[in-house]
Amino acid sequence: MKFLDYPAQQKHKDQDFPYFYYHVTYMHPRYVMPYHWHPLYEIVHVVSGHFHLQLEEHELTLSPGDSAFISASVTHGGAPLEEKSCCYECLLMDLDTIFQTDSPTKIYEHQISDLLNQKIFVRDYFPESCISINSSICSMLELLRHRPEGYTLLLQGYTFLLFGQIIQKRIYTSASDSKHVKKPVQLKKVLSYIDEHYSEDIKLSDLAECANMNENYFCRYFRELTHRTPMDYLNYYRIEVACEQLSYTQKTVTEIAYDCGFHDASYFVKVFKRYRRRTPSQYMKGEF
Repeated sequence: MKFLDYPAQQKHKDQDFPYFYYHVTYMHPRYVMPYHWHPLYEIVHVVSGHFHLQLEEHELTLSPGDSAFISASVTHGGAPLEEKSCCYECLLMDLDTIFQTDSPTKIYEHQISDLLNQKIFVRDYFPESCISINSSICSMLELLRHRPEGYTLLLQGYTFLLFGQIIQKRIYTSASDSKHVKKPVQLKKVLSYIDEHYSEDIKLSDLAECANMNENYFCRYFRELTHRTPMDYLNYYRIEVACEQLSYTQKTVTEIAYDCGFHDASYFVKVFKRYRRRTPSQYMKGEF
């Protein structure tokens, strides 16, 4: 999925740079994290305020100093519990590239292969009291925040240190014991469909057909996992994409409305205000 796909923040002289970092405040286009999934390993670290995170059918409330680990392909989403005062950071990592799993000279612990093959899952919650783990995480975030000379080498070193600590302390569970073994495959298909077709005229019947369910059962299934109705999520997702375009493009409000699947600019403004509590113009001006 294209979630958090911000070219301005992902630019790096090496296009294969396997880390993606986002500092998220109230003014960020994706202050609220839409329910989504991706093939990368992710860490969410709360700086201030509180953040409610949903990992498939498991929920966490993160406080300042807490971190959450999200395994690859796990559907997840979340929202700050404070309207404006929460600040959190996301670090996405391509572990296949970082650990160079296709290298004939690799000398990593066997748990790394098990992790990448999802035979084991790292614990998903590390409170502030887990000092060693959070210290490594904060060191990585600090490097990505300021990017001093030599930070790429230091970043890789801290990554090896972090996963070495996880393996040494056995902070993981086997796939047979993990809450993430049963993945909502149908939901992933629907989320991917929305991600690819949000600019088109999508009906409830289209989403239900994508999940291979009748509409009534699909609505119950979708709401149970995302806490939103399918059409509410669709509009919500469209508005999040609109926020990204308002922040990173020079398109007009009308152009963005049509790009995001709205056939009427005035209706787009109405829906935008429902989710963002301000108009698109106010959003672009940074008005609260």
